[in-house]
Amino acid sequence: MTMDETPNPDNSAYLQRVDVQGHLKVLEVLREWDPIGVVDLQNPGGAGWDEYDSYAPTLIQMLDRGDSARKIVKWMRYVATDYMGLSFFDKAHSRACAEKIIEFWRTWKKNDD
Repeated sequence: MTMDETPNPDNSAYLQRVDVQGHLKVLEVLREWDPIGVVDLQNPGGAGWDEYDSYAPTLIQMLDRGDSARKIVKWMRYVATDYMGLSFFDKAHSRACAEKIIEFWRTWKKNDD
């Protein structure tokens, strides 16, 4: 008996769908944000890769409402300091991540119409 190889997500028809790209980008930016430093971006699917996935629905709701970068950074601060218990919050990095996903989301939603 041979084991099947792990499927390559790059070959997934679902992941190639245009309507999924926004959600994938949110996950990507959350991993880039990585306030606790657990994601190894060089090792997709490795340690810490899914650490922030549970925050995606809230961020998507904020993006859909058109919330500002300031409001998203405030939420990120809450998540990092109050929820995760971190004593340090990198506001500049968080703002860069917020602006990146807002810009992507606006363009993606405009093209999705």
